Amino acid sequence: MISVIICSITPEKYEAVCASYTRCLADTPHEIVGIHDARSLCEGYNHGIERARGDVLVFSHDDVQLLAPALGSMLRRHLQRADVIGVAGTTRQIGMGWASSGIRNAHGIVTHVVDDRFLVSLYGVTAPLMLGMQSVDGVFFAVSRDAAEAIRFDEDTFDGWHGYDADFTFRCHLTGLRVAVASDIPLVHHSSGSADAAWLEYDARFRAKHGLPVQGPYGRWLDVTMSVKTTEDVRGAYELQPLLELTKTIRARVENEQVGAMALVQ
Repeated sequence: MISVIICSITPEKYEAVCASYTRCLADTPHEIVGIHDARSLCEGYNHGIERARGDVLVFSHDDVQLLAPALGSMLRRHLQRADVIGVAGTTRQIGMGWASSGIRNAHGIVTHVVDDRFLVSLYGVTAPLMLGMQSVDGVFFAVSRDAAEAIRFDEDTFDGWHGYDADFTFRCHLTGLRVAVASDIPLVHHSSGSADAAWLEYDARFRAKHGLPVQGPYGRWLDVTMSVKTTEDVRGAYELQPLLELTKTIRARVENEQVGAMALVQ
């Protein structure tokens, strides 16, 4: 069974995200574990681990729309090669933010909503499943039950709404678990994060906890985006071969220090 664990205090969001997962897991035994009184994401997710019955646990934001109709079989297939699977992450952890080490180390593809359009952001795709990550983003990640119970979330250090994902998945990496990013799980995230004062405070906590391995300069970044109108267009943007070619272009531009922004073909 796959258990989807969602912390949510907004009934409308929770109803919508449950419907999305129900559609995408229709052919797979699953349950949705809602946590509606969490004092932090770490606390809420630990409660979710305790309540969940599945052998695969998915930790998800409440404002995502899944566009992967065969999500269950896809996760089962990927979890034969990995212990943790996200949709965006890094092969070199610098501070708390997975993107801080730069686009050369970033992997994945995520779609956000901007006004009345979808903005597809490419971070780097080299295969359907990219191993060797040190952390993944918390918008969506799937974990084997054994890994979740062994690592758990640090609700003492990260007692708010930031850092839960970086700390959990980085510790998975440190213990030798296989952390990966999948490029074939299209989803739409209906919000985006920002580095406010609270984020910076938890970044300092993350750096203090993990010490020297996460210190270092920020890496160069290159925004690579495509604006589309429909969810069908979003699915089309996840076609593997164009993403492989664009990733090579991204890496080459950064090598040549041509940083800035880059638009995918409309």
